[in-house]
Amino acid sequence: MEQAGGGKARAGPAPRHEGLTRLRFVLIGWVVLYHLDLTLRVTGVLPWLRPVLGVGYLGVDGFFLLSGFALWLGYGSRSLLDFSSFGRFLLRRLAKIWPLHALALLALLAVVGLAQVGGVAIRDPERFRAGDFLLQLFLVNAWETTERHAWNYPSWALSVEWAGYLAFPAALLLFRRSRTVFLVALAAAAVAGLFWLTALAGDVGLNHTLHLGLVRFALEFSLGLALGRLATEGWLPRVPVLAFTLAVPLGLGLRWDALTVVGLAAVIVALWQRPAAAAGRAARPDLLLRLGEASFGVYLCWVFIEIALVGVLRVAEPGPGGRVLLMAAGFAANLAAGWLAWRLVEVPAHRWILERAEPRARLDPARSATR
Repeated sequence: MEQAGGGKARAGPAPRHEGLTRLRFVLIGWVVLYHLDLTLRVTGVLPWLRPVLGVGYLGVDGFFLLSGFALWLGYGSRSLLDFSSFGRFLLRRLAKIWPLHALALLALLAVVGLAQVGGVAIRDPERFRAGDFLLQLFLVNAWETTERHAWNYPSWALSVEWAGYLAFPAALLLFRRSRTVFLVALAAAAVAGLFWLTALAGDVGLNHTLHLGLVRFALEFSLGLALGRLATEGWLPRVPVLAFTLAVPLGLGLRWDALTVVGLAAVIVALWQRPAAAAGRAARPDLLLRLGEASFGVYLCWVFIEIALVGVLRVAEPGPGGRVLLMAAGFAANLAAGWLAWRLVEVPAHRWILERAEPRARLDPARSATR
């Protein structure tokens, strides 16, 4: 297996790719702006933003593609079929995602409890049932187990990712042993599946979450894995890949989610294919890089920003300018909260768990390419 620069791929996890890490910020920013618009209805004031903000849920699709692609970079030349290696893989994944997820869920439980004690009216109290709390805590809430968006509802994406991690060793074996022609067919089938899923419910597009969210994830995760292998083996020439990135604006213009996702897949490959000299220079952490590293924290902290905005809207009815300012403030607050969650919870918890479970490991979780 060869990398784009022509060198042999290493057996260990790949180093963090700065371009792909910065892309994580773009994707999470898109998702946050989409949710802000649902709460504040800014596109009612600025309708020219609707073609982009109205489909910001596609940022999650970008993360699903990136997950498959990055896991191939990190594990494409390794085996996870024996119990020990699979256990280490799951431990690393769990150490990465579960501590912050559990803490956010418990913090939300405390907020809801305090609101009830203080006599604050809770919108849609059915959303906060004990059964849904447990489904979410154990990351099975998007396994067709419920029809209710409850508690920290963005965690549905975390739930399908966890399902992908459990299935990853078998998927890795399939994608590693497949002939190139079969791999291309698998990628084409995944793309066809995305177009089918888009057409299944015209008003939903690809925004399937608790129902069919696993299908949405499986198609994009598989596409990411396939592109990871094809790219590292040199089967994806840079010029055609760059041409396919035009599917992003074309898909947005045509309101065709699957086409936009094809463009996002091309963007991921194109960023990875940047000249080796540019990717290999010593890292200079900048704001976009740090916020890309903190994207998971930003995602899980959104619900607390939403609570604050709903509180503001209960006591005031801002005009068009006020809603735009609230969107800007909410966006900045979400990024700040996510960065703090990453810096103070996600990274230390990840390191603490791995240092005790793998005392010989020397892993910097903030720089892992297999996020």
